[in-house]
Amino acid sequence: MAEKSSRKSIQILAAFAANLLQLTYGFSYSLSSFAVPEMLKGEGGMKYSEVETSWFASIMALGSITGALHGGFFAEKIGRKRSLLLDAFGMVISYLIIGLCDYFPLILVGRYLSGHFAGSSMVATSMFVSETSHPSIRGFTGTLFVIEYGTGFSLCMFLGAIFPWKTVVCIATSFPALGFIIILMLKESPSWLLRKNREAEAVESLFFYRANSLVVSDEIGRMKESARRAEKDESVNPKVLNNLTYKLRRLTDMSFLRPFFLLNLMRIGIEWGGFPALAFYMHTILANLNIPFNPYWIAVILAAFRSVICIILSFILIKTPRRTMYLTSGGLVVISLFGQAAYAWSNPYVPEHFMVYTKWIPLICIFIQYLGYGLGWGAITYMLQGEVLPSDMRSFGGGLIGIMGNFYLFLAVKTVPTLMASVGVGGTFSIYCGLSLMVLFLCFFIMPETKGMSLEDIEDYYSADNSRHEQNNNKDKKILDAI
Repeated sequence: MAEKSSRKSIQILAAFAANLLQLTYGFSYSLSSFAVPEMLKGEGGMKYSEVETSWFASIMALGSITGALHGGFFAEKIGRKRSLLLDAFGMVISYLIIGLCDYFPLILVGRYLSGHFAGSSMVATSMFVSETSHPSIRGFTGTLFVIEYGTGFSLCMFLGAIFPWKTVVCIATSFPALGFIIILMLKESPSWLLRKNREAEAVESLFFYRANSLVVSDEIGRMKESARRAEKDESVNPKVLNNLTYKLRRLTDMSFLRPFFLLNLMRIGIEWGGFPALAFYMHTILANLNIPFNPYWIAVILAAFRSVICIILSFILIKTPRRTMYLTSGGLVVISLFGQAAYAWSNPYVPEHFMVYTKWIPLICIFIQYLGYGLGWGAITYMLQGEVLPSDMRSFGGGLIGIMGNFYLFLAVKTVPTLMASVGVGGTFSIYCGLSLMVLFLCFFIMPETKGMSLEDIEDYYSADNSRHEQNNNKDKKILDAI
């Protein structure tokens, strides 16, 4: 039992190390929230204009778009592990540029690169974690994405309330550096190695993560069978599987289009669910609420609440069907957005003597919104990205998802001031509410349940090969006690 336990710990360590890059991404995401007010006032160094600070806030999203393309290519070309090492090194360099330079164009370069390598790591991380984790613990390791991202988000807010923003940036370099060191000691993804015709290395890598010959033999067999089926279906040899023409042809295959559409829909739910508006403009929004507390510390409390919720609920996600959790969490997000919109529309008509009570409604709604995010709206979205795409299109499709997701993010961040000025706070949150409700409605009909399924089983589901899926379910029952 000790040996089996240690192998689970190795899988968890691998997921933790890869997601240290997402912890750093959490820093990048929330940095502008307190850095922009300080930059406008000239605190911690140079004073910058509103135009400059607006670019500082948004250019990270542009970097994430190119990073997703970079991550999709390199995760397939050089492997998940090496791609993550490259991303970790790039993050350290980008943060050092931001933290040590006062020349604004260089700061923008650093900010862009931080988004670029963060966007790249999002693609490789989800694949690396899903391909090294056994289905029995993938529910937990998959949630580390959101847990560590939320921890970075909260820690950045906390440090921002204490230190100048440049000091916070320098502190942030320690996390990708630690991730680099740990990932260096881990093995490459067995699935990637096998698809590169490096079977001996794939078996060695899988034994490193499983330490059980029965499990290794079964999983390698499934991977090889999946690869043989892909070759037979497309009448190509393994080398052609990496050809761009093949990838483009596979884009029209329903076994790819169905999960790809689902993942895009879920990313719209995150990026247009009001979360970027809160993350990038948190202090500004809280200041407008006129809550009788320091907005810096309220922001810390809100961010900490989201992180704690993600950590607590990750243990629930291990045992609970993902579809149920996602739909439940989406309901909470829609309710919270509706509450914020309704408050904004009705606020001018509320009698003044009631204002002392009603002004807390938006803050309560934000807590509910973060509760929904931690309950699964965020975690399950990123978890499925490494699960539902077919193995031969996981890197390519993950890159496309990253590009489109970060494009949604860029639009969401850039349009916040425009929406606020044109349709007001009520109109802005009404749009967010409507889009989230649409995502929830469509996911009710098209989202599968993947809890406990192997990656090959999920691929069979979208390939409509249910007979093999049933056979593998019987196999799973025989080997679960060995994990």
